[in-house]
This record gives sequence, C-alpha cells and structure tokens, in this order.
Amino acid sequence: MSEKIYAITLLFVVLWPLFLAVPMLRARLPWPRHLAIIPAAVLTLIFQDVSLDLDWLLLGTRFAIDANARWILTMSVAIWLTAATVNPVSNRATTFFLLTMAGNLGAVLAADLVGFFCFSTIMGYGFYGLLIQGGNMAVRRSGRLYIIFLVAADLALFEALLLAAFATEDLRFVSVQQAMAGSATTSLYFWMALTAFVLRAGIWPFHLWLTSLFKSASLSICLLLVGVPVAMGLVGALRWLPLGLSASVGPGLVILIIGITAIMYAVLRLVSRSTLRMLPGWSTVAATGLFIAALGVGLIQPAVWLQYAYLQYPLLAGMGILLAVMTLIVGRSQDRHSDDDPAMDRVEALSREVAQRGGVMLRWSQNRLHQIRCFWLALWLKTVQQASVVIDRLRTVNVVSQWTASITVFVLIGLALAWLAR
Repeated sequence: MSEKIYAITLLFVVLWPLFLAVPMLRARLPWPRHLAIIPAAVLTLIFQDVSLDLDWLLLGTRFAIDANARWILTMSVAIWLTAATVNPVSNRATTFFLLTMAGNLGAVLAADLVGFFCFSTIMGYGFYGLLIQGGNMAVRRSGRLYIIFLVAADLALFEALLLAAFATEDLRFVSVQQAMAGSATTSLYFWMALTAFVLRAGIWPFHLWLTSLFKSASLSICLLLVGVPVAMGLVGALRWLPLGLSASVGPGLVILIIGITAIMYAVLRLVSRSTLRMLPGWSTVAATGLFIAALGVGLIQPAVWLQYAYLQYPLLAGMGILLAVMTLIVGRSQDRHSDDDPAMDRVEALSREVAQRGGVMLRWSQNRLHQIRCFWLALWLKTVQQASVVIDRLRTVNVVSQWTASITVFVLIGLALAWLAR
C-alpha cells in the first residue's frame, strides 16, 4: 500500500505545480509558490526507490526516484524555495514560475528520454516567459539569445531522440545508453545530445546569455539560473550520453581541451576586471567547464569514469547548492549596499537633480539663443533693405544730375553757335 502512495506522490509532485499555475485555481490560496514545492520536499524525505509507469502518457512515460535523482531533487527544492522567498513576483509571473517548476521537477523524476525531453521543454519555455515578465531591456536581450539557443538545442535533442528510437524500443536511460554504445549512429547521437545540453546549460563558448543574465537579472532569476538551465543541462548530459561504456580518445581530447579553456577563461575574467556581482556568473562558467573536462576524461578513460560514477550526482548537487548560496550572498550584499548607504542615495539624488536642472537650463539657453539669432537676422535684413533703398535713390539722383549738366552744356553750345552765326 505504501508503494502505491509513494508512486502517486511522484505524479503529484509534477501535477500540483501545474494545477496551481492556473490563476483561477490558485486565486484563494496563500503563498502558491511555496505550496507548489511541498510535495517535492516531502518526496526528498522518503528514502525509498519508487517508480511509476504511465503507458498511456507520451508513448509510455516512467517516473522514478532513486539515490541519484534524490540528490538533484533536494537541490531543486532548496533553490525553488529560496527563489520563491527572496523576490515577490506578479500574478502573471507566478504562472510562468510554476510552469517552470513543474517542468523542472518532471525532468528530475523522468526515467526515460521522452519524458525528460517533454518536461525539459516545458521548463525551458516557462523560464523564458519568467525572464521577460518585468525584466529590463538587458534581460530581454539576453532572453532573446537564450530562446535562440533553446530552439536549436531542442532540435538537436529531438534528432538524438529519433536516433535512439531507431536503435531501441526501450527508451529508458539505461537501455538507451547500452543500445547507443554499440550502434552505428553512436557518434552522431553523442554529438547531437552533447551540443543540445551545452546550449541549454550555457557552457562556454555559448555562455553569453548566461553571464548577461547574472549581470542584469533579479536575484530570484539568478538563483534559478543555477537550478533550471545549468543544472538540468548537466543532468541531461549524464543521463543521455553513453559514458563509461566505450573509449573515444579523439572526441575526448577535444572535449577536455574545451573544458580546460572554459575554466581558464572564467578564472581570467574573475581576476581581471570582473565585479562582485559577476562572481556567481563566472564561477558558474568555471564549474560547467570543469564538468565538460570530466566528460572528456570519461571518454578517454571509461574505467575512471565508472570508478567514480557514484560521486557524479552528489558533486553536481553540491555544486548547484554552492553556486546558489554564492548568488544569494552576493545579491543580498549588493541590495544592502544600495539600500543602507544614505551617502550614495544623496549623491544619486543630487546627480538626478543636477541633471534635471541642467536640462532645464540647457533648453532655456537654446530658446534665448534662438530668439537672439532671430532678432539679429531680422535687424540685418531690415538694414540691408534700407541700404538698398538709399542706394537706389542715390542712383536716381546721380542720373538726373548727369542729364541736367548735359542739357546745360547743349544750351550753352547752341547760344554760342547762334551768336557766331550773326
């Protein structure tokens, strides 16, 4: 009887946030974001492996929780509870918040490729909706870049899913890993799935949207960055890729070099010109680079990967919680510095007042200069007009005087000729 109750709890963990995501259904409930995570928090306290098969859902869906999934679920519960507490959000943003939570928890509990793909897709697009609700222009620009990478990742992951479906009818993670390890399309499947999860997790060199959001987004969004796209991208790589089953030295070396390069790049940015606010962002880039380097080592030496396989999920969960704690401490210190410093508040208020008064003075000066310019222009045109009238009159007088002199000369010549003719 208890196993059936635990199995129903698995389904309720996903359905309860979806139920509360409908605004009319949560209208009379207090703290809906905190209530939505309660079933998942209860499930983390059940130290028993439970599974639930739903053959009628998505061509056969299986939910399961074991020791590995419990580590990731515990990390997700801690991050979601913290994110629901630190920043209040609007009613519309709460819908996307709960949709993202449902997709995240469903991806954690999914035990097959189809379920993980569908719930991670809900999680990704719900997170995009959460980003653009109330975000500034910088957050929206980063969100556009994120959605581009997300669409490309979903296309690549869907192609990998089709390759796995052609190789085996059993799409559970363990079966797919074993089937793809000896398949003719192993290389294509591996690179398709790895590219998808690299894009989803914002791993270097596709980290631009990730670091931009750490720089400009709110504290709750920065917390969810660690638990939603980054952590689930790394979890998906562990579950989808056939690691530890065969050696691939060439691809392993390439992946190892990329991971080391990502670590060095993040460390250089941290020690060179990075601000305190960007400490969690570049630390996340370094942590994902370390994960990629470990994948490269696992491809080169499968025996080493299998030897330390029991540490994969605990280390991943610990890394997520550590990055979330770092993000929370840095975000709180930034808020305290901006809120509790009256001198800085006075300086900012004075600068705004100076800028406002300076704008008023500038407009007044521009108006005065325009009036002075118009006055002098009108005066100049009037002067030129009067000068032209005087010149015309002078020309008229000059012509008349010339004609008077000529007539006088002709008269004198005529009198002289008449006197001589006599």
